[in-house]
Amino acid sequence: MNKQLEKIWIRLGLYMTLFVLTTIGIIAVSVEIREQLQFRDFVSQFPANKQEEVAHNLTSLGQNSPELCAYLTQFVADGPNGLEGNRELSPLIIGLILSLLLGIIVALLLARMIIKPIASIAEAAGRIAEGDLTVRAHASSGQGELTAMINNFNHMAGALETLERERKATAAAISHELRTPLTILNGRLHALCDGIIKPSVQEYNKLLDQTQHLVRLVEDVHVLGLDNAEKLTLYPTELDLAALIDEISPLYIERAAEYDLQLDLHTESAWVFVDHDRMSQIVSNLVENAFRYATNGKRVELRVFKEKRDVILEVRDFGAGLPQGMNERVFDAFFRLDQSRSRATGGSGLGLAVVRSLVEQQGGTVRAYNHPDGGAVFRVTLPALER
Repeated sequence: MNKQLEKIWIRLGLYMTLFVLTTIGIIAVSVEIREQLQFRDFVSQFPANKQEEVAHNLTSLGQNSPELCAYLTQFVADGPNGLEGNRELSPLIIGLILSLLLGIIVALLLARMIIKPIASIAEAAGRIAEGDLTVRAHASSGQGELTAMINNFNHMAGALETLERERKATAAAISHELRTPLTILNGRLHALCDGIIKPSVQEYNKLLDQTQHLVRLVEDVHVLGLDNAEKLTLYPTELDLAALIDEISPLYIERAAEYDLQLDLHTESAWVFVDHDRMSQIVSNLVENAFRYATNGKRVELRVFKEKRDVILEVRDFGAGLPQGMNERVFDAFFRLDQSRSRATGGSGLGLAVVRSLVEQQGGTVRAYNHPDGGAVFRVTLPALER
């Protein structure tokens, strides 16, 4: 923006300089024409056969002729009013006056064109400083540095408004997610202390489940916070993605049994350069998400394969699929298809946001789409490691 303002002031300076030079030029030409007219009027007073000789004497340096003395005497005596009655000078005077008026009008228009947008930006910036992020500067029609500067300012204001809205939504979502497990823990611990509930392994497992949910929530928020601050530390190594799936698949098979689902694994050796723990977290979040939405299809499919120079990880459920227009929004933090935020049908809404963050930090991409035969597919693409 500073460079754009600098260009604007340079252009304004050039306009004003051009205006001043033009005015000076008009005045200089006017004076010269006036003197030429005075000279011609003076010479015309002599007989026709003497005019050429008089003109030569007047224009020759070093001549001390009576004609030159008379001309200078009349010029000094007449002064600025010497040609007051000369009609030939009237258009010149009128032209000079019109040029001055036109220059003043142009200067005012230029000042208005430049000052009005800047004043609009200043007013909008003041209101933004007071907390009103909905205000926008008024863009002038056309193109140029001023229009570009106003558009950039409005884009910045829109980004600030979006960030503020997301900040408030995140704060509300975090408080909502924390409130439920904390309320359950607080109530059941009070019941245990008061003897209303008898201590048992089952009761301890329920309390442990709530604390684990809190730990996962805090960890997800921590990962997203580090990513936003660009301080997320990764320790990438050469890793066979198929071997990683085989390593952690027993856990997924047990979880699938809890959901009464069938987990199909189709993997082939595919080497990537990624962080082992973070990659395990990516797979875990995708599979857990599929488990929640595959209840109708009773089946989840996990595939790893190579495609040209990329390694593809796909997790597909055979459920109802994604609603129209939700393919990108499912990766937003705290966004859930089930707005009731029941943990049985969607968790905290951070799992897929963490997946996108970790995948992009490792040079990959992730997208979601509906399979033609039904169900949602989450596809992670990572650069293949040549071996």
